[in-house]
Amino acid sequence: MTFEQMQSRQLKLSAALALLFLVTVFAVPFLHHYSPDTMLKPVLGMPLAWLLVGILFHLEFWAIAFVYSYFSNRWEAELSDD
Repeated sequence: MTFEQMQSRQLKLSAALALLFLVTVFAVPFLHHYSPDTMLKPVLGMPLAWLLVGILFHLEFWAIAFVYSYFSNRWEAELSDD
């Protein structure tokens, strides 16, 4: 693998992860507008919308960071082995 191929893979991965993040971020207000009863139901003592924004987004940040770091490190190791 060349350096340019690795950069291309990293760009595709970061674009896919950014799209995933944006879809989930914009889904919450969309769901809150079109299904307010569901989003206001209590889950673990707080409204579902608050749970999504306050807890699950943070978990998503960590998962995205882990996935990106894992694959980037693997590709960089593959590049240095060549």
